[in-house]
Amino acid sequence: MGSFVSTRMDGKKLPVRDLASDDAGTQYLIEFDELVMSLKSGGEFRASLKYRQTLAAKGMPTTQEPLQRMTVYGTWIREGSAIRFVPDPKRGGEGLRILAGTYTSKSVTVPFDYRNGRVSRRSTVVLVYDPTIF
Repeated sequence: MGSFVSTRMDGKKLPVRDLASDDAGTQYLIEFDELVMSLKSGGEFRASLKYRQTLAAKGMPTTQEPLQRMTVYGTWIREGSAIRFVPDPKRGGEGLRILAGTYTSKSVTVPFDYRNGRVSRRSTVVLVYDPTIF
């Protein structure tokens, strides 16, 4: 149990930027800044994601939008080194699926799916134990 903070996404140090374009040339930019997760001994979790999302028309530069925050609550179940997160749709998890990852006392690795414009992606984030958070 404890708090974990993201260090890497798809092997890259955060922040990580993802730029996608549609057929009309519209640009969709997402920048993942930080993910902090707290695992409570009662089987509950809280995950807070800081990110930036920008949209730009064809040929126009993307702008520097302010960071946004999304918080999701739910439950977690651990079996050996496997860990599953079940987001609560009433507490920020609407539209999110069950996520299955791996757990050690020092880290959590979990894949997640997101959409950037019309492009669907699957990424993997690594979070490391940090007793100074929460």
